Amino acid sequence: MNGSWINIFPYFAGAFKLIVLGIGGYLAIKWHFDEEARVREEKGVVFDRSNYMKKMAMILVCLVTLVILVIYATNWYLD
Repeated sequence: MNGSWINIFPYFAGAFKLIVLGIGGYLAIKWHFDEEARVREEKGVVFDRSNYMKKMAMILVCLVTLVILVIYATNWYLD
């Protein structure tokens, strides 16, 4: 194997797939949090935005860490 695009494609496709799924997961979770905030505000309950931002930051960090771990695990497995 001489380093053609066939050897690189699984890395690219896997990374692309994880990035797309990560963004989709982030947006889905964000939508649920926003919907919960909207419902609580309609009921008159105070919604804590700082706590919300901490949760979103933690989810984002977990998703990025998962993507990095999968890329390194794939690299280790294929070598």
